[in-house]
Amino acid sequence: INRKFITLFSILFGFGFYIQMTRAFKKGIDFNSYFLKRMALLFLIGAAHCFLIWNGDIIMSYAFGGVFLLLVKNWSVKRLTLFAILFSVVLTGVIFIGNSFLGWQEHTYDFNLVQSYPMIGFYPEYLGVNYRIAPWTNFWQDMPLTLVFTFGNMLVGFILGKISFFVKRNSLRVLINTFIVLGFTVGLLCSYLFHLVNAGKLDVGLSLAWLPFVVIGGMLLQTLGYMALFVKLGTIPFVKRLTSWFKYVGRTALTNYIFQSLFYLLVIFHAVQGYGLYGKISRAETYLLAISFFTVQSLISYLWLKKNNQGPIEYLWKKWSYTTRFTVTKRAADVEP
Repeated sequence: INRKFITLFSILFGFGFYIQMTRAFKKGIDFNSYFLKRMALLFLIGAAHCFLIWNGDIIMSYAFGGVFLLLVKNWSVKRLTLFAILFSVVLTGVIFIGNSFLGWQEHTYDFNLVQSYPMIGFYPEYLGVNYRIAPWTNFWQDMPLTLVFTFGNMLVGFILGKISFFVKRNSLRVLINTFIVLGFTVGLLCSYLFHLVNAGKLDVGLSLAWLPFVVIGGMLLQTLGYMALFVKLGTIPFVKRLTSWFKYVGRTALTNYIFQSLFYLLVIFHAVQGYGLYGKISRAETYLLAISFFTVQSLISYLWLKKNNQGPIEYLWKKWSYTTRFTVTKRAADVEP
């Protein structure tokens, strides 16, 4: 699981970019202007989430990388693939080595704050510490790795959109099967190596300088393996019915993401004088609580979408994105897939 789902979500963000681009062309919308405004609003939503609720926000990174997708939207699949590998594997590996072994990631604050700040019992004090340790506050120490990695994965998602990965399942079955095989062999092995590195059981010295690149590439393959497996299983009627429940939380993903953080703040952390369960419950109870809350979110999402077309934050984001009329100023060839 570790590092697979930030990979998956950033891939899907790139795929979403492709969907929006093609729809904008059909509707006669000036996609560049519309998408820039959309990313600016998303960045502001992420900033509010990061600095007022929880500093582990990923939305700002998606918004930041999304802007640069506009620069590559007319590139060929071959060129996109080369740059996806460059960002997702090569540059990510270089930054990882620099952060871990060359002192690129030296923080000016006591790193113990990261572990202790959920216990802070006064919200203004919590905000101060949250701001101090936030990755975007410590941009050069914390953000290059995330931004490079997520942008590379966005390119992967954009490529999947261009080759109709989720549509032409039969014609792409060789590619789908290849992702599954490599993901659950090479990918799993690389995840195990990643675990050994994190646990301090494998020291990445000069003789193993190649290892981060292999591990990162393997974990990307494992993520693609997960995705390809779902695409393949999605053709089975029983599995399709079983997983159809998740479409409701999927259509309200941004709202649920923000509300999960609010849940942590109100129930887990101590800052707002809520339940303050941090440090009081076992790991098993943590899992039970997480599953219970996700179940409640799923039910609320289902009930909400019975009367509405999208989640409340998604609605506001879309409404604000369309407050200005966008007309086509580009040639059709500029935005066609």
